[in-house]
Amino acid sequence: MRCIDGENELILTCETQAEGVCILRCETRDPVVLLPDEIDGAPVTALGRYVLSGRAPDLSGRDTFSVRVTCGGPLPVHEADSIRAVTLPKHARTVGSYAFYNCRSLEELTMTDSVSAFDGGSLMNCLSLHRIRLLAPPGGATCLPKILGETASELDVRFLHGDTCTPLLFPAYTEELEDLSPAHIFQRRIHGAGYSYRQCFDGGVLNFRQYDAALSELLERHDFLVAARVAVRRLAVPFVLSDAAKAEYLTVLRAHGGNLAQSCAKAGETAALTFLLSLGVLSAADVDAACTSAREAEQTAALSVLLSAAGKTQSKGRAKSFEL
Repeated sequence: MRCIDGENELILTCETQAEGVCILRCETRDPVVLLPDEIDGAPVTALGRYVLSGRAPDLSGRDTFSVRVTCGGPLPVHEADSIRAVTLPKHARTVGSYAFYNCRSLEELTMTDSVSAFDGGSLMNCLSLHRIRLLAPPGGATCLPKILGETASELDVRFLHGDTCTPLLFPAYTEELEDLSPAHIFQRRIHGAGYSYRQCFDGGVLNFRQYDAALSELLERHDFLVAARVAVRRLAVPFVLSDAAKAEYLTVLRAHGGNLAQSCAKAGETAALTFLLSLGVLSAADVDAACTSAREAEQTAALSVLLSAAGKTQSKGRAKSFEL
């Protein structure tokens, strides 16, 4: 087995294809997995079915070769439940079906805009997944709509391009089939505005105008805290944000930013609080309520930020990045 130095302990089963190397199977127990960009000088362009899942794929009859990626640790035994974050090869174009099946602890995926095919079932039972990092400009084509189609859970999506991070929130939704007996005809019912947010694409390109327009459905459903979280992200990095949409987001935060401030105070998210204060959308009562939340949660740093702004409606600073 060929060994190459890396940042993980991985056992790779690979296949040479016309475009490059396909990783058919990756065995690891590392929580953070950085898949190699190339093997023996050839780019890694594909990930096979069940590549990191708890279930091993059937590779009988395939012309494969094995590679060990090591950082000096012991030979790994595969534990899909240990995986929390995965970075795909930068030249990867396709991700096979059920690639991360039953990776129940997987929280974050990072990839470039080279990925164009994200096959069905890839994220089945990835119930902890909540963040997608796309090394791509926010106005370009990506596989994001295919990823969103694989999960109904809330996703924090970040476009990382140069020194800029454009954060977006795609809300959750649920769907159910209602049995219209006695004919056993089923009607599909969708609950939550997250489905509408997943329709805001022209091909693989996010249509920001449609994304901003979807705010109205969140408000109609009284999902006010989610609406405030969507709003603060769009205002933080206002990529192609119209004046009308900006005004609507500010209106949402004036009405419901207080609840978001309390949530941030409880979690100790000082940068997010600083940004909210800089927008001038919080009332004195909002700040007082957030102070109470910070005290009860013993978040002294957040409390300090809020106390310095007590009695004011706007702070002078603005954070460049934050977690919500």
